[in-house]
Amino acid sequence: MWKEARVGKDGTVRDDVQHIYDECETLSQSISTAEDQENRSVLSRALNVPEYPGRVRGKGHGCTPTSLYKNPRRRNPSNQEVMETLQALQAQVLQLQKDNERYRCMEKCSSQLKETSEKASINCQNKFPEGISSCQLYLSSPTYRLVGKGKVHNTSGDLLHHRPLPDGHLKVSVDVVLDKDALHGPWISFSLMMRYTPTKPASKDKGILRHNESVASQKEVFAQGSQQLSQKIGSRQKNKRDLPVTYLPKKGAFVPRYQISLETLVDSSDMATAGAIRLLDMEEDIFGYSCTETIGKEDLEHIFRHQELGVGVIHTYIRFLYDNFMRGNDQLSNRFRFVSSSLVNKALICREPDSCREYLVKRFMASSTNNLYLWPYNSGCHWLLLAIDPLKEVVYFLNSIDGEWTNYPDMKQLVDTSIKVFRSQRQARVPRTKSSNITWIKVQCPLQRNGIDCGYFVMRFMREIINMNQIEIPITYFDEYKCAHYTRLQLEQIKEELCQYFIEKRLISI
Repeated sequence: MWKEARVGKDGTVRDDVQHIYDECETLSQSISTAEDQENRSVLSRALNVPEYPGRVRGKGHGCTPTSLYKNPRRRNPSNQEVMETLQALQAQVLQLQKDNERYRCMEKCSSQLKETSEKASINCQNKFPEGISSCQLYLSSPTYRLVGKGKVHNTSGDLLHHRPLPDGHLKVSVDVVLDKDALHGPWISFSLMMRYTPTKPASKDKGILRHNESVASQKEVFAQGSQQLSQKIGSRQKNKRDLPVTYLPKKGAFVPRYQISLETLVDSSDMATAGAIRLLDMEEDIFGYSCTETIGKEDLEHIFRHQELGVGVIHTYIRFLYDNFMRGNDQLSNRFRFVSSSLVNKALICREPDSCREYLVKRFMASSTNNLYLWPYNSGCHWLLLAIDPLKEVVYFLNSIDGEWTNYPDMKQLVDTSIKVFRSQRQARVPRTKSSNITWIKVQCPLQRNGIDCGYFVMRFMREIINMNQIEIPITYFDEYKCAHYTRLQLEQIKEELCQYFIEKRLISI
């Protein structure tokens, strides 16, 4: 640019800059690579002047690197954005502190139980009366639990395999096995704790709860009460549209009959083999598309052993809610809808956010009146429930571990974006001040006390919301179901309904 500006119309260079022009030509041909790395132009070398920052030599007056190369300026975040980021980080730190404290408490309790059981297994003759007495057997590893019921022989001269017992040891016979897994390994490798059970008259002795007994003894109870059980099934079928609460006996007498029956069917069918599956058809009205849900033996084992649940069990319970409460009931079927956890979850949100958003928007567009969409969300290692009212733009957040929605930024961003797209597609007019004001409400729902009950809590949340037949969920939860924690009996109710549904649908047959 500098050289062209100093060439006349006749193509000759002006005399006063001829030597600089020649120097530029010479430098452009002879400059080395090392010298070129000094970031000095050929013109600045010919003029023997330094480069000035912020200016572009040879490009005319007022030309700057920004205007020439059009580098975008970085916008500094606003104070509001900085505060939001700070609050999100503070919430994450607080949640990490709570989790750390919870884990420390669990480790402390576990170590105390282990220490107690180890001490109780030494010199235990003094704690048992002479003769043969009833006792309960506990194991401290890997978890402290009751594994059996038997008798302790505190008599002199007892032999075990024709050998006298060493000092500090007693002979124990096992009558009832409560934990079948405890039989897989040698008990001598565990710390065994025995508890003395005083003898009571037979009429007053309740023994241990039937749901804690071995599977064999439970099957006997189920066989004896099969006729009474069939009568209860018939009464439930007649009144299922009235949103009944599943029949439950008193706490001390509760027997998980359907679980025992289903486990018997599984053991007697091809589902007893590893890798066996069953297919459950999901109608289009449930998730907005027809699909087939796969139920494996592992899913059933999770129910029987009260372990963490997978998406197959959660979707099966949604099908149970649809068949027993919503099918044939226009009010409920038009008011409540479900979102598939298979199409929208943590992994898919990170990998395919566009497809997740399209599915949610399509699901919202299918509603003609006020609907509440129940979405069991899996964050990878935890289940929580979102109840979304897209027309009112309200999201109810039900988390059984007392966490905040700010701990799930990907999920929140997906929901907010989907509601905004839904708003634009239905051409809703919203004031500018409220265009980004989507209401999130944290419901004070019952909280779990361990790390495996989240799936059972989510299923019970959905059941209670449909049972109350209300789109608006109170912040303090429903008065009829308000409590600090669900009891084990309340969770067993959900498992009983699941097992009964498997039996009635004939998903497991011999």
